[in-house]
Amino acid sequence: MTSQSPVRYDVRDGIAFVTLNRPEVRNAMNGEMCDALKQAWIDIETDPAVKVAILSGTGDHFSVGKDLKEQDDPRKPHRMHMAYPPNGTTLFKPLIGAIQGYVMGGAYAFAVRGCDLTIAANDVQLGFPEAKAGIAIPPIGYVPYLPFKVSLEFLLLGWKGARFMPAERAYQLGLVNQVVPRDQLMNEAIRWAEQLKEIPPLYIRSIKYGHYKSAALRYLENEQDYVNFIWPQVVSDDRKEAIDAFRAGRKPDFTGS
Repeated sequence: MTSQSPVRYDVRDGIAFVTLNRPEVRNAMNGEMCDALKQAWIDIETDPAVKVAILSGTGDHFSVGKDLKEQDDPRKPHRMHMAYPPNGTTLFKPLIGAIQGYVMGGAYAFAVRGCDLTIAANDVQLGFPEAKAGIAIPPIGYVPYLPFKVSLEFLLLGWKGARFMPAERAYQLGLVNQVVPRDQLMNEAIRWAEQLKEIPPLYIRSIKYGHYKSAALRYLENEQDYVNFIWPQVVSDDRKEAIDAFRAGRKPDFTGS
């Protein structure tokens, strides 16, 4: 990935640095960024040189969430959800979030549920603009760990500036592990990463598996199954051939594609 890519990826001293790289639009997450993130999690898990990873964003903000200016590609369903770190299923190496500024909507899910540990700069503002945008979602997947009343407040009013959740409140609610001054954010994330490098990988694997297995959301598992097994058949050449053959009254010629 180049410096112009929507996600920068590099490995230094056993740490993979995964960096959202669209600062001109506050790291709004478009399809290309999501595809790159999905690949990054594969690279992290399969690269023996990587022991731990850090997810961060360039510029003043971690991310404002889904890029609403981009038209969804009907050929690639649930693209953003497919980019979530598959913790405890295919991603077992530890992932640290280093977040700053606006952390909104889907990006909130990446920063909180998507990362094993999250370090927040003291200027973090968590928000949930889906309500204002009228985005139909299964909200519980976006707001893990929140108490009932706080969850409703966040879902209904999290798009209003007065109801953004600041870093200190997020820490009090257990959504982030530590709050630090902005200029210390990456150094602190690296310090945590260095400590994780000293933990046996199989121990980390067992801990991640147990935690995420117990917290698994069924609708996300079903969504993964749909994209991986059902959707390829829906858009396959064989399905089209089956329909064409039926209409023409002939025997179909399937190719397995």
